[in-house]
Amino acid sequence: MRSLRGEAKMPRVSPKLFSAVKYTLYALLAFNIWLYMQHGTLNEAIDSFGWVLLLIVFEWETRALDQDYLNGWEKVAIWALQLIGYGLAINATRVYFQSGEWADFTNAVLWLLVCATIIYDVFIPGDFGSSEWRIRNAIKIGLYLGLVAVAIYWGVTGDWLDFYDAMLWILCFFMVELNIFKYEESHDPTPGSIPSTDRQA
Repeated sequence: MRSLRGEAKMPRVSPKLFSAVKYTLYALLAFNIWLYMQHGTLNEAIDSFGWVLLLIVFEWETRALDQDYLNGWEKVAIWALQLIGYGLAINATRVYFQSGEWADFTNAVLWLLVCATIIYDVFIPGDFGSSEWRIRNAIKIGLYLGLVAVAIYWGVTGDWLDFYDAMLWILCFFMVELNIFKYEESHDPTPGSIPSTDRQA
């Protein structure tokens, strides 16, 4: 199958500017935990903290897709953060469901599904430009459009804190997606092959 490298080139951006934007967004997310503690609910604050932990893991994993873990302790730390992060996020999702907070519940479920696609990217990158690659990214686009729709709903209903938080999360995960795209763009597998990362589950 013909490679899409010529069709899907990532714009060249200064690495320093990219890092500055990325870590500014991440810092704002950490600040959001405080905002929710002051102006939201305890469940929202816990939910936000859990997702910050997961974002840290995804950033760490996707920035070094072509490298093995440094040692066993790094792997243990990553799995521990994921366990805590998913535990908090899933528990918050349960509370949203039981409380009938359907917008929050829908948003949480969509993010969990986004996480599933990123985990797939990390451990089974697939063939850049293949049918599987196209389907996987079409699913991602659908999930992100759903998240944007929920954010717009919050904006229209005047829930500006949730609107701001939702859009900030989308931008932050866009940075993670760029890490994945940069890896895919820099590796040109033989058509029909499935390149693997050095990351082991």
